[in-house]
Amino acid sequence: MDPVFDAQYLPVKQKFAERGTEIEVAYAPDGTVDYIYVVDQLLARRDNVELLQGMLPGLDDVERDELRGLGDRQLPDGLAVLSIKDLDEGRFTVPEALDRLERLDERRRRLGEDNAGPTPGEPLATPVHVMHTAKLCAASEPGVPVGSPTQPSPPVQGNRGDQDRVRLVISDTGLLENFLPEHLDADRYPWLEGVDGDDQRPDRLGRILPPDLPGIPQEGELQSIPFEAGHGTFVAGVARSMAPRASVYVGNHFTMAGAALEYEVISGLDELIPVQAPHVINLSAGTYTRKDLPLLSFSDFRQRYDIPLVAAAGNDSTCRPFWPAAFDWAIGVGAFGGDEQNLAYFSNYGDWVNVYSLGEGLINAYATGVYTYREPPKRPTQQVFRGMARWDGTSFAAAVVSGNFAAEIARGGGPAQQAWARVFQSAREIRGVGRYVAPGNAE
Repeated sequence: MDPVFDAQYLPVKQKFAERGTEIEVAYAPDGTVDYIYVVDQLLARRDNVELLQGMLPGLDDVERDELRGLGDRQLPDGLAVLSIKDLDEGRFTVPEALDRLERLDERRRRLGEDNAGPTPGEPLATPVHVMHTAKLCAASEPGVPVGSPTQPSPPVQGNRGDQDRVRLVISDTGLLENFLPEHLDADRYPWLEGVDGDDQRPDRLGRILPPDLPGIPQEGELQSIPFEAGHGTFVAGVARSMAPRASVYVGNHFTMAGAALEYEVISGLDELIPVQAPHVINLSAGTYTRKDLPLLSFSDFRQRYDIPLVAAAGNDSTCRPFWPAAFDWAIGVGAFGGDEQNLAYFSNYGDWVNVYSLGEGLINAYATGVYTYREPPKRPTQQVFRGMARWDGTSFAAAVVSGNFAAEIARGGGPAQQAWARVFQSAREIRGVGRYVAPGNAE
């Protein structure tokens, strides 16, 4: 593992372990990280479970009550989680079991034994992938902005059109508790007034720190800021700056140090969509997958919903597809640097990325407390934050785009697909890269 990945992966692994879920890294032949998955479990369409159990005797359909991360949410009806712990043929790792399934399926098809099988372009089964908001979607840890600014950058745009009727759902780490409507200091954060989140699952800060920590100037009580806390609040602040009257709701779906299992994210969206009825969904998170195949959970999601999904393209400076941004039906967003002329050094890229936007040097709402850096070279420095941060990543480029998208729905009217076509057409073409959606592009 590289030091940055290691700093981000180990807290995630620990959080999953605390709830009884074991995750592991699959490595590519060159020794680099390929994808992250749940040990001993596969994901499949429920229609294919009987076929899979015939191919791998002992494959067990995991009961919903055994899926620890769902809480009171439901596993989508069309999906099944399968255990490989007790296969008749012995013990397999997830990659080994999937290799075995592929060989058996190829032989089955060659012999014409059965016409049943997966949807074209889909595997019979996949790992249960771990999605994350960190290196994958926030290119750096947050920093204190120079000059203690009180306003966001990019700045708050005008209220264009009837924004009150436009609804944006953000699937992320939730809203920090003090940014929920009943606690928000609207005089300090007027652009976040009306933004809502799950008050039963807020994004919480850590322990109260002792008043005499060396090197930490304290004016009153301060709490520790956990790794990835505040990500959802920052994303909401960026999106709301682009569409200051839009209805914004932030779901807390990435509770494992900024990570979640793919079907948990879908279950969280399934819970929100009937209530919030969003015009647009923002997902500033994602993952790489086994053999770069599409996420099965999001393929199932798309068959059930026709809601535009704006998704971050990832921050590993690679053209490797990053899911769900890489779906042809999603709006994958890469990042430009602060000059708004060139690709940010960290941004993923490729023909699967639909547009780019500002993803470096954004300033917006954040926690108040003490953050301990985990990544080199800043590790283990401690930094006091006072409610604003400077942050980089395709997470926040995606928020610029989803905010612009919401503003254009309000300004121009018509279906969401038509509004997106207008945003895309008005974006600046950057030769050799793609289209750049500037903050406020929907004016």
